[in-house]
Amino acid sequence: MVSADPGSGGQANPAGSAGSASPPPVAYQTDAPNAYRWTEVAYDYLLNGKLTASIRSASGISTATVTGTCPYCTDDVKFSQVLDVVTGEAMTTLGWRRTESVQADDDYVPLTVSCACTEAHAGRPDGVKYGCGINFRVEVQPEA
Repeated sequence: MVSADPGSGGQANPAGSAGSASPPPVAYQTDAPNAYRWTEVAYDYLLNGKLTASIRSASGISTATVTGTCPYCTDDVKFSQVLDVVTGEAMTTLGWRRTESVQADDDYVPLTVSCACTEAHAGRPDGVKYGCGINFRVEVQPEA
C-alpha cells in the first residue's frame, strides 16, 4: 500500500514505513505553476482547517489574509493583500473634494495566492528568493 499527501508534491511512501530523515525538499514548480489542482487542494485544506482565509476591514481598509499549508510544498503560506483603500478624497477638474465611502460587496472575493515560503526548493530561478513557484485561487467572503 502506498500513501501520499495529494498536495505535498513529494514522493509517496509505503504505508507504515518510518524514516528518521525528513523527506527530500520539493522542487520549484515550473511545469504547471497555475494548475487548477493547486486550487482543488487549497479548497480541501480550507475545509479541513489546514488553510484559513479571511477579509477584515478597519478604518476603510479591507485586507485579505490567507495562512496555513501550501497545497504544493506543504510549507507555511502567509499571504496578505490590501484590497481597497478609501481616503474620502478625490481629485477632480475643480480640485480636491470629499467623496462618499463605497460599501464593500457582500459576495465572495476571489484571490490569487502565491506561495512565498522561505524553504529551499531545488530549481528556484536566480533572483527569486521565496516560494515554491505555485499560485492558487481561494474565494473569501468579507466579514460582516
